[in-house]
Amino acid sequence: MIRNYLKQTWRSLVKNKTYSVLNIVGLSIGLSCFALIALWVNDELSYDKFNSNYDRIVRLTGIEKRESGISESAVSSAPMAKALKNDYAEIENTVRFDMHEELVMHNGQQILQPGILLTDPSFFDIFSYKLTTGDVHTALNQPYTIILTKSTAKKYFGDADPIGKSLIIYMNDSTGRGAAYTVTGTMPDPPKNAHFTFSMLASFKTAEVANPDILTVDGWGDASFYTYLLLKKDVDHKALSNKISQFYGKYIGDRFDIWRHIYFYKLQPLSDIHLRSNLQYEIAATGNAKQVYIFSTIAIFILLLAGINYTNLATARSINRAKEVGVKKVVGAGKRELLLQYLFESVFTAILALALSLVLCILLQPFFYKLTGKELSLLSFPLLLTFLIGVTVFLGLVSGLYPAIILSGFKPIGILKGAFKSSSRGIVLRKTLVVSQFVITIILVTGIIIINSQMSYIKHKDLGYDKDGLLFLRVHGNTDVINGYNAFKNDVLSSPLVSGATVSNTLLGSLGSGGSETVDATGNPLQVNTSRLRVDADYLKVHGIKLIAGANFGIHAGTDSIRTVILNENAIKSFGWKDAETAIGKSFKMGGQPGKVIGVVKDFNFSTLQHLISPLVIFPSQDRFSRITLKVDVSKLPQTTAWVEKTWKKNFPSALLDYSFSENVFEEQYREEAKFSTIFLYFSILSLVIACLGLYGLISYTTTQKTKEIGIRKVLGATANGIATMLSGNFLKLVLVACVIAMPVAWYIMSRWLEDFAYRTTISWWMFTVAGSLVLLVALITVSFEAIKAAIANPVNSLRTE
Repeated sequence: MIRNYLKQTWRSLVKNKTYSVLNIVGLSIGLSCFALIALWVNDELSYDKFNSNYDRIVRLTGIEKRESGISESAVSSAPMAKALKNDYAEIENTVRFDMHEELVMHNGQQILQPGILLTDPSFFDIFSYKLTTGDVHTALNQPYTIILTKSTAKKYFGDADPIGKSLIIYMNDSTGRGAAYTVTGTMPDPPKNAHFTFSMLASFKTAEVANPDILTVDGWGDASFYTYLLLKKDVDHKALSNKISQFYGKYIGDRFDIWRHIYFYKLQPLSDIHLRSNLQYEIAATGNAKQVYIFSTIAIFILLLAGINYTNLATARSINRAKEVGVKKVVGAGKRELLLQYLFESVFTAILALALSLVLCILLQPFFYKLTGKELSLLSFPLLLTFLIGVTVFLGLVSGLYPAIILSGFKPIGILKGAFKSSSRGIVLRKTLVVSQFVITIILVTGIIIINSQMSYIKHKDLGYDKDGLLFLRVHGNTDVINGYNAFKNDVLSSPLVSGATVSNTLLGSLGSGGSETVDATGNPLQVNTSRLRVDADYLKVHGIKLIAGANFGIHAGTDSIRTVILNENAIKSFGWKDAETAIGKSFKMGGQPGKVIGVVKDFNFSTLQHLISPLVIFPSQDRFSRITLKVDVSKLPQTTAWVEKTWKKNFPSALLDYSFSENVFEEQYREEAKFSTIFLYFSILSLVIACLGLYGLISYTTTQKTKEIGIRKVLGATANGIATMLSGNFLKLVLVACVIAMPVAWYIMSRWLEDFAYRTTISWWMFTVAGSLVLLVALITVSFEAIKAAIANPVNSLRTE
């Protein structure tokens, strides 16, 4: 019997090639999209779960409370790990991190190496990492020792055994010459689904030797490190977090007395870091739980679209087989046999779609990796494969059950006379399914329009400074570059290709913060959390930052005994001063050093647009900087970069030239948003394609139902245009109904997404109009194709068919 079912199914598929292709392709696209999104979502949710102590690991985070608000950071000071372990019995072990990107010298070549993680030997007791060679208990006991990952070891030493060999690394070294680090172990490359990754592990003892003050009372004020704790079993991290919130005050004494009232600490579960953490100074870029929710919803939507489309097309195709069923019933076929035949055909067709979707997933893997940066496979997620098989069989049963029950239940004489074709059974259901499809599609299309509008807003927003034509050079702590900067500056500015040069401690968008002290209008001390920017006298000019009161720094401002500072407008408001002019000459203290305000600049976006402009303190420095910024002629980039390279090599022949343009830096800051926009676009297009396939199925069904009516109308004088309009109009009404339902839903969803941005575009009526019009146009083209074909058909053939 199975063989007979299979033969009939194959004949049916071949006979109805158009329907078969549309049905199989539509469902396979939906299943493929769902599978790829599910792989991505599963990977996002799996971060750090490879650690056997996943549910017992927490991170120490700092909370700073000031008059200007509360800020939370991921960093803490070096002595805290030992102090916490000694003071609280609930803590089993602790480990400290310090992440670096440094220059490595090997075989006379300088290489910029990211992911150098300084850590304690207890790293291997807390996290589930193993060594390939070396002893986990001793490999990081001594300063200037390193463990290399497999790929890093191969990068520097090829296939040779690196144990005992050394690399010159320019880290924690004030001489500018670097230090030799001995390789004491190797390990597999770390999993990518961790909230931090690394290329090598270095002993934390190195930081202690290079800067012994980090373990003293002064070290308690140096929040530059990451502290992780392994709690004992069954310890409630929330209860412990409440206990340790003010342990800081016990150790800092009178030296930082004011800090005991400002700084507090709490514990953050490892499970919250990747998707639910956006603190200052994260050890690496984090994910976004909201994006996971959005893409999960899109995956379900697309699967629904594919299922609805498959059901509609299967139903439409089954109508053409009504007479076949009538003949079978006349010659003795029972209801059970007909029901099983329809279900077998539907499930078999769905399985063909699943097979095609698996092929598509394999073919799309390289593109998927390029788009998301994740190298994932269905084979790595067997539960998803099982789910896809279950969904496919379910869709096959559901889509085949309805026509099978209806057709097999009709009397043979009624079917042979065409009674089934004239019946309106199921039309409400099919129209409801089509409306549902287009509701989902319009939501997605509206979403992509709003997302692109936000990305355009980000790209073109006036940030308050001129970001175009800036070339950033990294110094990497090289003392030759710092000491020889003035000579380099004079040389590079001798060409008209470079119109300005300045230095700073960081790039805009990645400023640090700290406390600054002044007095309010009544003379009371006032603490404000401020971002800090260390620059020279040319910084404002090169960046086009507008000074609205006071004066810029002098050439020798960094050497003055009284620190001079420039504030932004937001800082003036936070300090409670009347206006910019009033602020000039006010006393000011930062980091315990007294100073005065000499200028005020207009507010500008020194952070990303996810954050509001906050108080900023700009202060001068001549000999402490990590970035050189050049204002260059972007219309002649090849000549400009060649000139900069030549001048750099002339002044710093032994220093690595590491540069980037502002456009690239700006794009990197919003890389995740751009990736989100691209993925959203692709899935929106696919959802529209799937929805149109469903619409095509419904109009095909309707024209089949109205074959005799169309023929009679043409005989009585109806024009082809009139018939096409009649057939199309009813379906376009369905799309209009979908627009009315979808638009408020789309507005709500995208309003929530835009909440992540402090500065955002406005959701306007035209966005919904464009989305609705676009979907309506595509729907019109889809239905018109079948409607026109039916309208121009010869009425004689239509009536003869009946």
